[in-house]
Amino acid sequence: MSQEHKFLISMTVLDHLGRQLYRNFITVIGEAISNAWDADARNVWIELDRSTQTLSILDDGHGMSSKDLDDKFLKIGYTKRGREGTERHSATGRPYIGAKGIGKLALLSCADTISIASKTTSTGPTGCLISNIELDQAITNDLTTEEVILNDAIPQAYKLLDTLPSNSGTALILNGMRTANSGDEFLRSSIAQGFRFSLIDPEFHIYYNKVEVTVQDLGKLISKTQFAWLFPGTKDDFTDQLDHAIERCRNTVPEKEYTIPITVLNTNSAGAENDPAVDDIQITGFIASTNKPRDLHIYGSDERATLDLFVNGRIRERNILQHIPSSRVPEQYIYGQIHVNGLDRAGTDPFTSAREQVIANDPIYRAVLAELKLILKNIYDHWDIMRIQLKEEGDPTTKNASKDTRAADQLAKATMKQIRDKFPVMEREYWDKTLNELVDRASLNSRFYTRAFFAENLLRHILIDAGYQHRSDYPTHIQQLLYEDSNPTTPNSNMTTGHSSNVQQRKGSIWKNIVQKTRTKEAKQGYSGRTSIRHTISDLDYLLLSDLLRFADKTNSNGLSFRAVAPESTRNIEKILCLRNIIMHCCTLTKYGRQEFMRLYEHLIEEMIEFATSE
Repeated sequence: MSQEHKFLISMTVLDHLGRQLYRNFITVIGEAISNAWDADARNVWIELDRSTQTLSILDDGHGMSSKDLDDKFLKIGYTKRGREGTERHSATGRPYIGAKGIGKLALLSCADTISIASKTTSTGPTGCLISNIELDQAITNDLTTEEVILNDAIPQAYKLLDTLPSNSGTALILNGMRTANSGDEFLRSSIAQGFRFSLIDPEFHIYYNKVEVTVQDLGKLISKTQFAWLFPGTKDDFTDQLDHAIERCRNTVPEKEYTIPITVLNTNSAGAENDPAVDDIQITGFIASTNKPRDLHIYGSDERATLDLFVNGRIRERNILQHIPSSRVPEQYIYGQIHVNGLDRAGTDPFTSAREQVIANDPIYRAVLAELKLILKNIYDHWDIMRIQLKEEGDPTTKNASKDTRAADQLAKATMKQIRDKFPVMEREYWDKTLNELVDRASLNSRFYTRAFFAENLLRHILIDAGYQHRSDYPTHIQQLLYEDSNPTTPNSNMTTGHSSNVQQRKGSIWKNIVQKTRTKEAKQGYSGRTSIRHTISDLDYLLLSDLLRFADKTNSNGLSFRAVAPESTRNIEKILCLRNIIMHCCTLTKYGRQEFMRLYEHLIEEMIEFATSE
């Protein structure tokens, strides 16, 4: 007859399930907060003393008796949900967070020793101390869990427990803490962002170093939030702080507004025919974007705000965008909270052992990702439309605006901000309306100015390429304009007041000998030699567009005749100059004026290119 056999659990299991499983300090704190929540605590007090590397966590939950400590807290794998996983709520009706009974091991990953002290309304204080040094020795000696006896908690744990205003609760003191240089602001904001239990029970409060953690700890992120989209049925203390971003979504381009529809999940959303039937599950929460990608960084740390999945008030998957990649620009600006409380359902545990991820093939989780993929596409498109309207960098992969429009918008907006910063702070708001109007006009003008600049300078190079390379190559009337002295007897009344294209009007006027007169005028202002301000390729740079277009109207000094560069544009020169001068004088074209400008300049460029490329 065979001898009796039984399972023995090696202490190395603590490494696999606890000390090596949890690496994020916030996750470790989160396990303690979640335990307090499951114990129906109304308050959790967290204190971090960096000088002594000590973390203390106190809650006023129902606490533990000595038997509870052994049979529940120290029993690896114990779950409040029962063997079938059907017990899903605490005595006060809160949905349980814990499920596998191993989250408590997270505490072992970031401290040398952990002291636990607890009491209930019917039992006195009890406690124990867990030492990582002793656990290491037990693992080295290949001991089983039954062979390891824990010592009593340190006196400070019982003293902390005595400070409770209630007759029940639990105190934890972690000595030799390893916090990865996490600053207090970062920890407060991470707690505020990662634990939204107040959405389910507003009487639950978390305190860090004696000050309650609230959404106000996310003030910096909220202030840098530009747009926000709400899922229907969402309203809480966080989204109340995003009213400015929600309104901006509605009002920036009202006719293009995108509103997230009511989103109800079922297993068919994931396309899995064999998934078990589930009740309809609604998604709530919000998706938001910041002004710039760098605004997602949390208080100077390497951590970034991301689009996170919450279940019953706690983060269950950080950065779910990694599972919905799009390569779209807006993705770099996005953060938010997706709440799917129905993901935690009876008879199913959809979370990984580390409690920081959802099991990938869970049907409801797949349905969530499928719905979000569709919603995000619409949000990205809406985001781009609004960014274009605000003259800010958008998503060039869309057809909502041309590349030159986007570039002009960004240049105008950047220039406006530089000028705005020069105003006294108290005056900036007063001038904002004017400055923003100028952004629109500057953006339009820069596009037309750039086109005019290219056309006119390309024309000069085409003429040089056509053989007009030196002074002697120029037609006689061009040489007269550029180099001959003016007729001193010509009355000033014959001078043109604008950039006239009529060569006869210029004949004998002070506009002759343009090269010398321009250089003399600039020299009088101190701009010559090393301080010269004009960059020229050739003397053709001194000619106006009207003269350039009529360049080949006559023969050169050798009597040779050249064909016109742009005959039809030459006939329309007065119209072109009218439009050109409006832009060059920093005024703004009307809608019809813009259409005319594009029509005439496009035709001019086509004629120039035809001239340059024909034999």
